[in-house]
Amino acid sequence: MTMGKYESKNAGAVLEYVEKLLAEIDGQPRKRYRMRDVCDGLSVFDWWTDYMGVTKLKDMRKFLKAAIDRGYTGYVCFKVGASGCANGMWAHVEESEDGYSPSGAFLYKSFTPDYNCWSAKTEDGEYYPEAAGGEWNSCKTVKQLDAMLEGVA
Repeated sequence: MTMGKYESKNAGAVLEYVEKLLAEIDGQPRKRYRMRDVCDGLSVFDWWTDYMGVTKLKDMRKFLKAAIDRGYTGYVCFKVGASGCANGMWAHVEESEDGYSPSGAFLYKSFTPDYNCWSAKTEDGEYYPEAAGGEWNSCKTVKQLDAMLEGVA
């Protein structure tokens, strides 16, 4: 079996890299990485901060595990936000064929200290929680996420 060209950007591969970085930091809570040194391995396509530390890596790990558990094992990407800046974590069902996000279903979570919310896009192009009448930021917990995803499956 051959490895796909962008398989290093799927949820499992990026989670492995996150775990590796966290293992290197273990016991050194103030240690951090220069973003430009780790952005490719983490599939970070844009960032507002110069460093990646323990808190952001743990947020990525939590997101990736939740995504994988729910079948979003394809292409992942991150825009690392800061207060007042665009941000997000995306996990797709499909692998990337061109190095960019596939057009199909994905799971999204905010990636900023200002707010916490989940959303999803289905294969038929519906965005949730909006398609179910919810506000874009109304899904805040994994329990709410599971209820939302059950309703769209």
